[in-house]
Amino acid sequence: MAKITVGLDIGNSSIKIVSLSKDKDQFKLISLGSIPTPKPGMASDTDADLEVLANSIKQLFQSTKIEQKEVAVALPESRVFTRVIDDLPYLTDNELASAINYAAEEFIPMSLADVNLNWQVLVRSENKTGNAKTVALVIASPKHVVSKYIKVLEMAGLHPRALETEIIAITRSLVGNNPFSPSTLIMQMGTTTTDFAAVSKGLIWLTRSISTGGMALTRALAQHFNFELSQAEQYKKVYGLVEDQLEGKLFEALKPVVDIIAGEARRVIQAFSAKYPQNSIKRVVLSGGGAKMQGLIIYLANALGLEVQEADPWYSIAKEKDAVLKLAQNASSYSVAVGLAQRED
Repeated sequence: MAKITVGLDIGNSSIKIVSLSKDKDQFKLISLGSIPTPKPGMASDTDADLEVLANSIKQLFQSTKIEQKEVAVALPESRVFTRVIDDLPYLTDNELASAINYAAEEFIPMSLADVNLNWQVLVRSENKTGNAKTVALVIASPKHVVSKYIKVLEMAGLHPRALETEIIAITRSLVGNNPFSPSTLIMQMGTTTTDFAAVSKGLIWLTRSISTGGMALTRALAQHFNFELSQAEQYKKVYGLVEDQLEGKLFEALKPVVDIIAGEARRVIQAFSAKYPQNSIKRVVLSGGGAKMQGLIIYLANALGLEVQEADPWYSIAKEKDAVLKLAQNASSYSVAVGLAQRED
């Protein structure tokens, strides 16, 4: 019997769920759904707010008819500390554990006793020759953040099958572990942050997160035109970053914020190319709710001088014919949930 897995993405503006079954090597879509995130959501520490959030998650499970209680959940990139450590010599697993503990103190601004430390070896030389090295992706998740997610899941009557970072889930759904896909910069535009991951041969080699996302664009419009936020959001959706709309006034208001995001993308591309010159970034994949903004893909392609495409986490997943068009409308916003559901333990 095909195994059914569930991915739950608790975002700032919406909660998304995806349920997949797997038969042999093929994932198939069983169910999906989305619901607005009640405010303040995960930003709150009070039980009453977390209970409201848990009830929304319960509603989503009921409306999508998903009965599985085991879920994979994503931790937001802005709440965890991720670093690729690439200046280590050849190390055994035991040696690596103490080296990572030592190196982690450099980039984690809190006591190591307060974080869960996980790592994945990206490269390890065959033996201890002169140039031998070990490269590891290290993720530190603050224990108080993890326990809050577990608490909300328990309130919703769910069990965490796995907790991982959004960027790891996105990489799985958009690039997978295809060794032949070109080196890619994934840009995940969320409500409050934009996360970047340089991915090559299915592995993450560099990550960044900045606190400029879709809401910063909405606010820029609200300020420029003296709009209410809801009206600014509407204008952003309808007109976007298209120069010849409304005498170019919207473009003018949005451009400085988009340039901050494009500038960070450029820095990540340059940093990756400097470290791995034989393997430079060949394309950019734009994911998250912000990816739908009109004109953004063309603007980024010109700004970065690279092919930019909108994320499609459904491309390798079997689905009913009538679902294809519906899924295409907001495909990129499901990248995290799909990647979580594709996780195999």
